[in-house]
Amino acid sequence: MSSETLLDIKCKCGGRLKSSVTEVEFFGIDFGLKKAEVCVECGSEYLSQELMEEIEGEVKRRGLFGLERRARVVASGNSLVIRIPREMAKSLKIERDMPIVIYPAETRKLVIEIQD
Repeated sequence: MSSETLLDIKCKCGGRLKSSVTEVEFFGIDFGLKKAEVCVECGSEYLSQELMEEIEGEVKRRGLFGLERRARVVASGNSLVIRIPREMAKSLKIERDMPIVIYPAETRKLVIEIQD
């Protein structure tokens, strides 16, 4: 028995939304399975205002709020370099020559872990 229900609400793509449950992660924080409205056409997920406030509160509590930045990949010799903005480096206590591990998590997502 499915807990999904088709709703009379349209997504911005024109598809219909269904009530569903989805895995919620934001800034690497796992919030677990939460109720959401999901478009049956494009897959866009819409979270409730209460859940968004919970997420924002936790992100602020962890000192991550406002740290998201756009950056560019640049060339250096035969390598590509990703610049880490100063505010983010300071918040994460990243320093020059610090050892890290970098690996692909998905098709278009990298994970960078700081080694102790």
